[in-house]
This record gives sequence, structure tokens and C-alpha cells, in this order.
Amino acid sequence: MSASPDPDSTDSNTSGISSGPDDVVRVSPHSRVPRGAIIAAFGVMIAVGLGVYALFPDSVGGPPLPVNVIVTKAAVETTSGNLAVMTDVVQITNELDQPIGNLAIEVNGQYLLMQASPIQPSETLTLPLKVFTDKRSSQRFDPSSDQVTEVIVRGQLPSKKRGVSKFEFGEATK
Repeated sequence: MSASPDPDSTDSNTSGISSGPDDVVRVSPHSRVPRGAIIAAFGVMIAVGLGVYALFPDSVGGPPLPVNVIVTKAAVETTSGNLAVMTDVVQITNELDQPIGNLAIEVNGQYLLMQASPIQPSETLTLPLKVFTDKRSSQRFDPSSDQVTEVIVRGQLPSKKRGVSKFEFGEATK
């Protein structure tokens, strides 16, 4: 038998491989793994990831950051520095005996502030809530209409690991 010059031929002896001077291997464009199996594999991967997060939610973010967070009212100097005004603030106190750098403070999972300078040991950082901006826009946190329900503080520990601590507050934070 001679080989068929047509690679799409149904000759059972060629098995999809042309034998000639070109010797080009033809690969079937059809998937050999059923679509349902691929979808099931992705579903299992997602379920395992969510399962790990459900079992260990605090350990997924990293080691705890040794800080204390309080939401209160405090006198904050105005930008001119001539006057102090009572306003709603977040106070973050470093409880570690070393500085904590690269602070990122998140309010209600939506408003963010990045602090470039490190917070020194036993130092309390007082931040007006109005300085926090939305992650997706330039909208600022409005303490008169929004209540603080959670504050997440992330920072670089002396071991160079990223520490994370989450603080939850009740509805009556004012």
C-alpha cells in the first residue's frame, strides 16, 4: 500500500502521520480531556483554597503585627499648625521594642493609608479618619456618615516578614 498524500485521509495505516519527504506530524485539534473534568479540577482547586482559608484565616495573612489600635476622638493640629481641632482618629501604638516599617492601614476594607516612615517602639501614630482614601477612587472616609467596623494594619517586622493584625469594632465607635 502506498501512503496517501492527503494528511486528512481516513486511511487507517497512516494514523494521522504523513510518510513522505516532509514527514510532518499532525496533531489532532481535539482535546482528549473532557470539558467536565477540567471544570471539576478547577472547582476542586478553588474549594481547597477556600477550605484552607476557612480553617486558618489568621495565618493566611502572615504573622500578627504587635500593635494596638483605638478609634476615638482626639485633638489634631490643622495644616497651618496654629490650631488643634477635635476629630475622629485612629491611634496605632507600636508594642514592639523595634520600629515597624512600611505600614499600610486599611479601614472597613475599603479606605487605605500608606505610612512611609516607620513607627518607633512605644510610639502612637494618630491619624484623622478623613485622611483615608478609597482604594478605587479619590473619595475620602467621612466619619460623620460612616462608622469604623474594622481596621487592618500591615507592616514589615524586623525579621523582614510582613505582619498583619485585624481589629474589629462594634457599631457604636463614636
